[in-house]
Amino acid sequence: MMNLHKKMALKDLWNLGIEEDLIKGLDIIILPENYDENRDNLYDAQDSITISKLLKEEGVSCANSYDLNLDLPTKDRKSSDVWIGQMYILNDLIVPMVVGVLQSYLQPLILQRKNRRDSRAPAADVHTEIKIFKGADETSISYKGDPETLIKILE
Repeated sequence: MMNLHKKMALKDLWNLGIEEDLIKGLDIIILPENYDENRDNLYDAQDSITISKLLKEEGVSCANSYDLNLDLPTKDRKSSDVWIGQMYILNDLIVPMVVGVLQSYLQPLILQRKNRRDSRAPAADVHTEIKIFKGADETSISYKGDPETLIKILE
């Protein structure tokens, strides 16, 4: 059974019509970056969908908006930035696995930043919001920046 603290943090999900039964037993939920807006304006970022698939391949019990029966369009940005959306880590024991998946996914971006020939050219950033639940405690990270620092923060 989900504790009251997690229920309160996820109350917006209920407002979108997502039933609590759909998230029981999940380790992580990856939601659209704008999920706190009304349902008509929601969209998924392609990177969020890919991260969700990679976590599932590693055996993590993960759900994205599709798994939660939200039929949303995908926003495919034409930049080198990575948009992961909002990650709700409901089981803090999987944080090392999440870090490993993110590190693998972001490795090309890390190498690209290190090998930039023109330091004036904009470097790609990672955009995400992460909430990690551990018992009654919640840690929130709102991040826009380089991938190396994000990995260090999560480690």
